[in-house]
Amino acid sequence: MPQGLRAGHLAMDILGVEKARGGGELHAIVEIGDHHFSGCFADGVQFATGCTFGKGNITKQPLGKFALTLIETATGRAVRVTAKYERMKVCLDMPFFTLRKEGVPPFKLDPAVVDPLIDDVVHRDWEEMFDVKQFARYPVDKQGDTFDAIECAHCKEMVVTNYTKELDGQRYCLVCFDAQAFREKD
Repeated sequence: MPQGLRAGHLAMDILGVEKARGGGELHAIVEIGDHHFSGCFADGVQFATGCTFGKGNITKQPLGKFALTLIETATGRAVRVTAKYERMKVCLDMPFFTLRKEGVPPFKLDPAVVDPLIDDVVHRDWEEMFDVKQFARYPVDKQGDTFDAIECAHCKEMVVTNYTKELDGQRYCLVCFDAQAFREKD
């Protein structure tokens, strides 16, 4: 998480932007994966940049990397910040990760094990931690917020219209659509 925090702040500093207040100023792409130790990286990025899954201005590309691309949507300027392999290798040999590999949850770790890693991430020169690439014109897919919703023809629950499909003249939520489209015919 502290590494994602540093990556997010570094990206904002390079772009010369402030933390997102709404959903449209910035867009973050995190290349983390599922079910491994890179997940907390996105938590730090969200806190630093203001890009959140709730606002819809962060995208997860499950590539299993410690990488962030931060895009200023108005201009298309972007920066990609990636953790250096050599640096990550050193971190993986620290007691924090040794215990985590043994199955100890982070909240049960002694602060004497956690604090040195956090202190190192917070105080180390960013150039030792990250590689940076800048883009003058990163492709931005701008989608406006929608406030259109309908009642699903089957479950009768409200669903945002963009998340429905039509079958036989009726609109269904995606779950009910699959159930209707793939049901056995009498």
